[in-house]
Amino acid sequence: MSYQLRITDTAKKEIERLPGNIRQRVRRIINSLADNPCPKQAKELRDLPGRYRIRLDDWRVIYRVEQDQILVLILHVRRKTGPETYRDLETKG
Repeated sequence: MSYQLRITDTAKKEIERLPGNIRQRVRRIINSLADNPCPKQAKELRDLPGRYRIRLDDWRVIYRVEQDQILVLILHVRRKTGPETYRDLETKG
């Protein structure tokens, strides 16, 4: 079963600001989530059920899986700076 992918406006802006080589890798990761929304390298965020992160060097792809809608919603692509990376996660589409 293939999941629908949706990227928030915030995440789109963050992706456009990434260095070129990282941007391409992030896009590949996002596209692969349609076939497997919870790959081995994805970690569920503590205290935020249904939200995951995938590590890519110093960057994190943060997303939510909505099983009932067969949807993967990309929330943010942020540089890992500490615990504040996961604060104020936007949930709107």
